[in-house]
Amino acid sequence: MANPGSQAYLARRSGLSQATVSDAVRELEEKQLVLSEKKGREIVNKIPPTAGAAVGIELGFSNFAVVARRVEQSYQDVHVELRQVGAARTNEARWVPEVAEAVRDAASGIGEDEIVSIGLGVPRVVSPREGALVPPALPPWVEGEDPAQMLADELRRDGHAVRFVAPYVVLDNDANLAGYAMSIYEFPDEETLIGIKASTGVGAGIIIGGKIIRGAVGAAGEIGHIVVKRDGAICSCGGRGCLETLVGSDALVDQAKLVLGQRKLPAPHGIEELISWADDGNLICQRVLREAGKTLGFTIGNLCNILNPNVVVISGALGRAAARFALEPLEQALQDSAMQATTVGRGALKVASTAISHPAAHGALVVGLEGTTYGQPSRASRGRG
Repeated sequence: MANPGSQAYLARRSGLSQATVSDAVRELEEKQLVLSEKKGREIVNKIPPTAGAAVGIELGFSNFAVVARRVEQSYQDVHVELRQVGAARTNEARWVPEVAEAVRDAASGIGEDEIVSIGLGVPRVVSPREGALVPPALPPWVEGEDPAQMLADELRRDGHAVRFVAPYVVLDNDANLAGYAMSIYEFPDEETLIGIKASTGVGAGIIIGGKIIRGAVGAAGEIGHIVVKRDGAICSCGGRGCLETLVGSDALVDQAKLVLGQRKLPAPHGIEELISWADDGNLICQRVLREAGKTLGFTIGNLCNILNPNVVVISGALGRAAARFALEPLEQALQDSAMQATTVGRGALKVASTAISHPAAHGALVVGLEGTTYGQPSRASRGRG
């Protein structure tokens, strides 16, 4: 359902032996639940046509993306809904009805009237055991709020042509989900991948052997809160001098405003405008993005010394949109701070900007299909099972 492939590919991604996969595929073929077709020299196993929409959501602070497809469709054939509303825009949870409407529109866009699975990616720490936000609550949420339950309740409201039949909304960290999508769709043969999502917040999705590494409480990969400037600005996490206070989207816009304001010049109002101005030749905006790439690259280089990845993939504002300015200084700083053993030689490190639009939404769609490995008893006790 996530991605069709050969039996060797399925074995590698699932961690099962090829013999086990072969037996499973044979049994599923007999039940007509799996189709096999020859593509070149390979036999590819895929899902036959199905009914129902699988949905993935990437919820940011200022916008969100929804992707929907049937499970036999390619990830490239999704219907996409975008809205300039995010979790940080209001204290009245405006995002909930907006996301619910976009989810229904996305399902209708592929001709389906049932939502059979759904995943939601948020820029916060999510417990790998309960699938809930880890306390203490950080803005835009308050203690006890559950974004997944809030969305599920809204989707279950009567009076809509599109029905929510999934057992619950699966919640996970957006950087984890972005990295997961990159490992499935862009770099399926790489053992260790670090997906860096750099937007308002900064996080790393760590994928090893096709599995998301979440850590004991779900905080693995929170590189946005690595202290890089001991006496720096106070961060939303309560720390000081965190990476996010230097290279997060809001910080970059503030840097540009400070310099341009001193010169009595107009300043960008958001990260999209800052990048657009850089594209149009504004030297100050270009410099802000290059410096951000350098600072982020230095931190990633240190992370490479710990995890020794095969590939680092950048997404978010500093990934696709600003890659022209940020990626080269990022790579140089990474090379300067990482051990040569991790970046050169036989297993030379690859650094790339993702080619996937809204990768966290695609990753959310996949974990929605999986149902996650979270402890179901705890979910069921909260009315989700």
